[in-house]
Amino acid sequence: MKKLVVLFCILWLSLGIALAQEERRISSIQNQLELLKVDTPGLEESININISQTSLSNFLLAISKVHSVNINVSPELNNINIVNNFSNVSVADIFIFLVKEYQLDIDFTGNILSIKRYVSPPEVLQEKEIIANYELGNKSLSLDLKNDPLDKVFRKIMDISGKNLLFSPEIEKTKLTLYINNVPFDMALDKLAQSNNLILTKSRDGFYVFEAAFVANTSANGENKVARPIRRRKANFNYKVLDTLQKEIQIDIQNTAVSDIIYTLGEDLKLDIFTASPLEDAGVASVTASSIHFDVLLNKIFESALANAKNGESISNYTYKKDRNIYYFGTEDQLSLKQIELIPMMHRSVQLLSDPSGNGQRRAGRNSFNANFSALGNSGGNFNQNQTRTNNTSTRQQIETSSIEEIIPEDIRNGLEINVDTELNSFVVSGPGVKVERFKRFIKHIDKPVPMILIEVMIMEVNRSAIVETGVSFGIGEQPSNTSGSVFPSTNMRLGSKDVNKIIGNFNGFGSLNLGKVVPEFFLDIKAMESNGNIKVLSTPKLSTINGHKAYLSSGETSYYAVTTQNFIGSQIPLNSEITNYFPIDAELAIEIMPFVAGDGEITLDIQVIQSAFNGERVAEDAPPGLNSREFSSIIRMRDQDVAILGGIEEVKKDDSGSGVPLLSRVPVLKWLFSKKRREDSKRNLNILIKPTVIN
Repeated sequence: MKKLVVLFCILWLSLGIALAQEERRISSIQNQLELLKVDTPGLEESININISQTSLSNFLLAISKVHSVNINVSPELNNINIVNNFSNVSVADIFIFLVKEYQLDIDFTGNILSIKRYVSPPEVLQEKEIIANYELGNKSLSLDLKNDPLDKVFRKIMDISGKNLLFSPEIEKTKLTLYINNVPFDMALDKLAQSNNLILTKSRDGFYVFEAAFVANTSANGENKVARPIRRRKANFNYKVLDTLQKEIQIDIQNTAVSDIIYTLGEDLKLDIFTASPLEDAGVASVTASSIHFDVLLNKIFESALANAKNGESISNYTYKKDRNIYYFGTEDQLSLKQIELIPMMHRSVQLLSDPSGNGQRRAGRNSFNANFSALGNSGGNFNQNQTRTNNTSTRQQIETSSIEEIIPEDIRNGLEINVDTELNSFVVSGPGVKVERFKRFIKHIDKPVPMILIEVMIMEVNRSAIVETGVSFGIGEQPSNTSGSVFPSTNMRLGSKDVNKIIGNFNGFGSLNLGKVVPEFFLDIKAMESNGNIKVLSTPKLSTINGHKAYLSSGETSYYAVTTQNFIGSQIPLNSEITNYFPIDAELAIEIMPFVAGDGEITLDIQVIQSAFNGERVAEDAPPGLNSREFSSIIRMRDQDVAILGGIEEVKKDDSGSGVPLLSRVPVLKWLFSKKRREDSKRNLNILIKPTVIN
C-alpha cells in the first residue's frame, strides 16, 4: 500500500512539474505578443468569424492577410482541420488559444511570427556517479557497481588510484557489476575480471590489461551464436586489421600454429567458421605482409605451410572451402571440403581449334577432288554415260581439336577432376577448395583476348607487249588460191594467181618490159602488222584470322582432261569395253598466311602464294591443258599496319628474228620483197603488297 502511495505521489509531482513548465511556456508567448503589439497593431484587432472544415494553415494565412500580421506557417499544419466560431476576439487571443489547443509553438523574429508544432525538449538524463574508493594507506579498493560502463569505471579507478588500466576495444561497452569493500588493489581487479568474464594480465611495466574471456560469434545477419574462448596473442603473432569489410589485414607471424591464425583472425573479422577436422594438426606457418586479403592468406598457408603435427607427419593435407560467407576447414578427402565449380572462359575457347577445314583444298595442276566422270561404250558404237562421284576424305577435312586443359601445368591440375563443357565454354572442376581456387586464378591469368588480325592483300600483275611482223612470201600451192585477208588496221593478205597476173599485166603496159604470167597454183602472202598490249590485273582480297591460325583464300578455275582405257572381256569372242574418265586440273590464285603477334605488337607472317593460269596449249586433244605457274613463300616480321612488298617476279622476253632469200634479202629495197621479219618485246611483272592490322 505504501508503494502505491509513493508511486501516486511521484506521478502527481511529475504531472505538476509538466503543467508548470507548460504554463511558463504559454506565459512567455503571451509576453512576446504583448511587446509586439506596439509594432503590429493588427494583433489587437477583433475577429468575428465562423470556421467550418478549414485547415489551420489556411486560417492563419487568412488572418495574416486581413490584419497585416507577418506569419510563417509550417507545412505540417496543413493536416490540422479546425471548426470554430469566434466573436469579438483579438488576434493575439486567437494565437494563444491555438497554441494551447493544438500544441503549437511560436518563434519570434522581429515582427515575424513562425508558427509550428511544439516539440518538447529532450529530457536530460543525469549521469550516474561511479561509486569507487581507494585507500592509499593500505592500498585497498572499494567498488559498488551495477551495470556501469567499463570505460567510465576504469577512468574512475585510474583517477583515484593513479594506476594504469588498459582494455581491448571489443569490451569497451561492457557493463560491470561488483560490490567489494576494502580489498587489496590487485585482488580487487582480479575479482572484477572474474565476475565480468574478463581476463586480467599485468605487464612488466606495471599496466593492468583486460581482455574478453569469450567472444560472441555473430553471424552476418546480426544474430548471436555460441560464444567461443578468445585466443591469446603470442610474441611471434602480430597482426592488425586494416579493413573489416574487405578482410584486409597486416600480419607478421613466425612459426605460428595454423589453428591460432584461423581462429584469432576469424574472431576479429567476425567470420563464420566450420571445422570438419581439428586444426591443431594443420601445422605452422610464417607470413609477413603489409596488406593481404584473408582468403589470399589462407591460400598461401595451405599451399606452402609445413606441418608440425603431433603425430610426426611431415606434410599436411588440410585445406579449406568458402561457401558464401562460411569457411569450411578440414582434410582434402572430406566431402564437406570438396568444391565443385563451373569456371567459364570469358575470352578464349576451351577447345584449341586447328586451322579451318577448307585450308588447301585447291592446288594448281593437281587432282584434288578424286572425282571423275566416266563415259562407257563398246566397239560397236553403243554409248552409255554415267556420272559418279567417289568418296573423298580430303574434300572436307575433319577439324582437329584439343582442350586448353593440355596447356595447364601438371601441378595446377594435380588433385582435381576436370571436365570440359564445350556448349557452355567452361570447365567443370571438382576437388579441394584451395586447389580449385588456384585453378581459377590460373585460368583467369591465361584467359586473355586472342588478337584478331585483318590482312589486306593487293596483287598487281602488269603485262606489256609490243610485236612487229613484216615481209612478203610467195610460192606454188597444191591448188589455186583465192585472194583473202585483212588490210586495216593490220595487213595480212594472200593474193591468188588471178590478181597477181592482173598486177603483172599492169606492169607490162609501161613499156617493152614483159614479166609474163604466173601459174594458177601461185600465191603471194603480204604481212605488215604491229601490236601493243598493256594489261594490268589488280586483286585486293582481305583475310581475317586469329593469332596463330592460318587464313586461306583461293580463286581459280577447273578444266578436265580425258583418260581412255580399253578392256577386252572374254577369250573365245572377246568384247572390247572402252572407258573414258575425265579428271580435273586446277588453275588458281591461292594465298595462305599464318600470323603471329608478339608481345611488343610486331607481327610475324608466314606467307605462301601460288598463281597459275591455263596457257591454252595441249600436247594432244585430250591431254591436260598447259599451265603457267608462279609460286613463292616467305616469312617476314613487320609492325602493325605497315605495308610489305613481296614478289616482284619479272619476266622479260625479246624476240628479233627474220628469214629471206640469200643475198636478195640483203639488197636494199629488194629485201622487202624477199624476206620476213618478226620483232617481239614483252614484260610481265607480279607484285604483292600485304598490310596486317591487329583488331583487339
